[in-house]
Amino acid sequence: MLRHNVYVVSNLCVLKTPMSRNSNKTAEILRLIQTKKVATLGDLSSNKHLLTVFSSSAKATPRRRIIDTIALLARQGYVSVGLLDSEKIFKITLKGKGRLKAYQVSEDGLSITDRWDGRWYLITFDIPESKKVARNQLIITLKKHGFVNYTKGLWLIPYNPAKLTASLRKQLGLKSEIKLIVAQAIDNDSRYKKYWSL
Repeated sequence: MLRHNVYVVSNLCVLKTPMSRNSNKTAEILRLIQTKKVATLGDLSSNKHLLTVFSSSAKATPRRRIIDTIALLARQGYVSVGLLDSEKIFKITLKGKGRLKAYQVSEDGLSITDRWDGRWYLITFDIPESKKVARNQLIITLKKHGFVNYTKGLWLIPYNPAKLTASLRKQLGLKSEIKLIVAQAIDNDSRYKKYWSL
């Protein structure tokens, strides 16, 4: 439950930290498939840029890791798989485009300071079923960027995200559905101060 001194200041979705390295690698594959419209397994597994991106592991060759990642993307429904002249081909799906959009949101300089001003910031949203894809993207994005699910329908972070309002509302296409609440205090704040080392 929230205590006193709580008020809505703007419509907003918030991101805190960059995506993980694995997420960036996945985004590179999705971006390349989208650019090519249809990509063959041979094209992707021999792409110089992807080979460089996936070269950091000693456990498997870059080519093997690319192939495994593409297979995972297909199982998760982010790319569709077909055959052309006995060779596998891949095309980005609507779900994959949504995932890529979420990655791009994080890559467009949408970050916030990690300096705590003593207040708490909570995101809440009311997104209709007709915008289910955008809602799912938002939830994925909040989780990936360090938000904590404070209670049902409220996502908590201690850092001020106000500068991100315009960019995120535009990119996610959620003009009025997302609200930012600023609180001077929250219940059980010692738990969250410990979590963020405040």
